[in-house]
Amino acid sequence: MPTNPLAPVQINPSGTQVFINIQVPTNPSPVYILEISYSGGTTTIENLTAPSGTINYIADIEISGVVVVTVRRSDGVLVAQAATVSTAQIDCCIAKLVESAINCTCHCDKCKEELDRAEKIFLLLQSAVYAAEVAENIEDAQAKYAKANELCTEVCACGC
Repeated sequence: MPTNPLAPVQINPSGTQVFINIQVPTNPSPVYILEISYSGGTTTIENLTAPSGTINYIADIEISGVVVVTVRRSDGVLVAQAATVSTAQIDCCIAKLVESAINCTCHCDKCKEELDRAEKIFLLLQSAVYAAEVAENIEDAQAKYAKANELCTEVCACGC
């Protein structure tokens, strides 16, 4: 279930569902097309109606990265757009780095370096979420997510 019922787009913690709750005009009562774009492609859902003025939809999609949801009328006119970031993949990497740092027994800077890397990745991820959800700057969100992902795969390549 979504954690913030007011957010227009949310991803479940495992990155396998997208929860959509977007306000749209009801007069006239058109038919809408919903597009969910993410790093793995685009999913399109057609023939949606919103008699109450809200499109509520749950998409079962394995998803990562920046997610952009676009609502158009059937004639192609843009009605609404919202974005968020699926953090599951990078959250896994951060958790592994923190665990490694906590369990580290060496007497060098390796332990601190792993914790510092986890912190940097976390801050990049939070910045990507802010860019997508608040600043509505999709390109900036994608760049920050890509950098966080690059820092993860450089070291842990967690693949979870």
